[in-house]
Amino acid sequence: MGRQMIFLIGMPAAGKTYWGKRLSEKLGWKFTDLDAFVTENEKATVPALFAMYGEAGFREREHKWLHQLISENTMPAVIACGGGTPCYFDNIALMKAAGVVVYIQVATPVLMQRLFEDSTSRPLVSGKSDIEVYLNELLDRRRYYYEQAHFTLAGEEVTVDGIAKLILL
Repeated sequence: MGRQMIFLIGMPAAGKTYWGKRLSEKLGWKFTDLDAFVTENEKATVPALFAMYGEAGFREREHKWLHQLISENTMPAVIACGGGTPCYFDNIALMKAAGVVVYIQVATPVLMQRLFEDSTSRPLVSGKSDIEVYLNELLDRRRYYYEQAHFTLAGEEVTVDGIAKLILL
């Protein structure tokens, strides 16, 4: 199959890392969480990077590491991207040229529940008074990019076998 990459995109808490790990195990492929890759290489957490550089500075670093991850990849891999990754620079085009992009689409109430349980590690929602309004506005801004994915899967219908069959057809 050569150099194959699968990029999982979607809103924060859509399950990209969860499903990415399971899919990579099933396929026997390498797994990379882009946020973890960025923090490992920058030697700082995502919230710390946002605090130090603002969102624009974080996105520049994220783009740099995404580009490196793609250009240096030599084996099949599943990459769980940050929620905003496809929306900046030419990231969505980079991902589409390097492999298959899958948008995991999850309903706002489900995202809210997941984020409520983990709001401290998510700088974009931390401190927001009305998370539902914020998530809906965020989705409105990001939808254009998410919908450029090769495939869209409804979050409640996602299974490892389903993703694998869809992508490997």
